[in-house]
Amino acid sequence: MKEAQLKIAVIGSRNLPGDYGGVETACENLYTRLSQKGLKILAYCRSMDYSIKKQEYMGVHVFSFPVPNIAGISTFLHCFIASILASFSDANIIHFHAQGPALFSIIPKLLAPAKKVGFTCHGLDWQRDRWSWPAKKILQLGEIISALNTDFRIMVSKELRTYYQDIYGVSSICINNGVIPSHQVELSQLAIQFKLEKYKYFLFVGRLVPEKSLHLLIQAYNQINTPLKLVIVGDSPETPEYVNYLKHLSQDNPNIIFTSYLRGHEKAEVYSNALVYVSASILEGQPIAVLEAMAYSLPILVSDILPHQEILDRYTKNSLPSFKVNDIEDCRQALLKTCEIPVHELRKIGQQSYDIVMKHFNWEKITNATKDIYLDTIGFPKVQKANTVNKDKKEMAELQL
Repeated sequence: MKEAQLKIAVIGSRNLPGDYGGVETACENLYTRLSQKGLKILAYCRSMDYSIKKQEYMGVHVFSFPVPNIAGISTFLHCFIASILASFSDANIIHFHAQGPALFSIIPKLLAPAKKVGFTCHGLDWQRDRWSWPAKKILQLGEIISALNTDFRIMVSKELRTYYQDIYGVSSICINNGVIPSHQVELSQLAIQFKLEKYKYFLFVGRLVPEKSLHLLIQAYNQINTPLKLVIVGDSPETPEYVNYLKHLSQDNPNIIFTSYLRGHEKAEVYSNALVYVSASILEGQPIAVLEAMAYSLPILVSDILPHQEILDRYTKNSLPSFKVNDIEDCRQALLKTCEIPVHELRKIGQQSYDIVMKHFNWEKITNATKDIYLDTIGFPKVQKANTVNKDKKEMAELQL
């Protein structure tokens, strides 16, 4: 088989381009780059206007089809249908992203045993608080199938790689998520709309779901006296009760600002002018929003979960200390201490953030490493491979550090 004939079917991303969450962001960055390297990519996505669409996005063929919008069921139904379609496609490899979609990786194994099936774990989905008990059990089944029924497994953090090794005795490759170089922009529209000032606010960006522990961050912030605002960017249609709870906690503090989703220039604007990025998460695979903040030269103030610690361990000079997960007082103390650090010192830490992500979380290296795995999986001839994708083994070594 020629390298250019390699075709990958992608299941697990809601849309492309990605405007929803970490999986979508990762898939957009990875597969648009793989298409530029000559691979044929077919992404099965969800149509929100109940139409069937075939379109191309930056070289990726996107096939979108609708499913009934039923909470807790839509994603599973979409992945079930996509798995059947992919099984009868001309793809050589079917790549599932996240543990829920991986539940259906058994379908191509039954219907198209000649195809290779791969999986990327973006986090232990069944541990997320928003799921009901039956949903957690289904997601756990997806985890089991992802471990035992796939030809290759990619983990976005060392913690996940260790987990799969300890629980299932299976090997996997750790390939981090990535970021793109940032483009700094000055405050303009957001300064008017939300009365923001440069370096005068803490920032969080992401889905407003319980595992992000924003309730703890808000409670800790409410207990400090600071002119710095707390800007919360994002929303979550899937957890409206939790979003309402967060706004209830914030209702007496005018310095807590909810912007809902920001995209494009506005998203760059809010990142570019923040003082510090804060994440109080209790559960992450590898937090893309934290990496994005670092790409905008922001210091990061994060809880002490292992995925956060893996990032902090890359700082060779001073970084902001982490705070204990699920500990309001420790988070409060961390916020207070950060407020006492001069801006110019925080900017130095932010420069180190930028250097780290550009070296270790580089999408070009991640794309090459993923392509290597695809070619290994289909048994691409070693001589040809040596002349194409395996010319820089150092890239994979850096990703594994």
